[in-house]
Amino acid sequence: MGRLGLLRPARRGAPTADPRPPFAIGHVALTATDVGRLAEFYASIGSRRVARLPGIAILEVRGGTHLAISRGEPGAGALDLMVDDLDATHRMLADAGAAPDPITRSFPHRVFRATDPEGNGLLVHDSHVTGIV
Repeated sequence: MGRLGLLRPARRGAPTADPRPPFAIGHVALTATDVGRLAEFYASIGSRRVARLPGIAILEVRGGTHLAISRGEPGAGALDLMVDDLDATHRMLADAGAAPDPITRSFPHRVFRATDPEGNGLLVHDSHVTGIV
């Protein structure tokens, strides 16, 4: 059932009791002067490699959202991420060279900021997901 107990139509017209919200983020676009280097950074911190084409790399994060990295002006993007273990993620990003700021409290989250190798901003929160997503 949906959030309000409503049934949503399935792909073939039959109702479904799928508890997930009806929308997901499909793609997030990032630009980089070195597409391969930025793709390797995101793969090294756990993103799944999907495709590497001339001038573009596609990686997948939890929930099926794809990071589409293409050639362009660096540092123009930003990602707002939620993770299950904020402290471990902070250490992992520090080890990957992202120079994260200290973790702070920002109700209702603990949060920190970092920067990927191309200057894109990363805002990382502890998770507040409710239900199945």
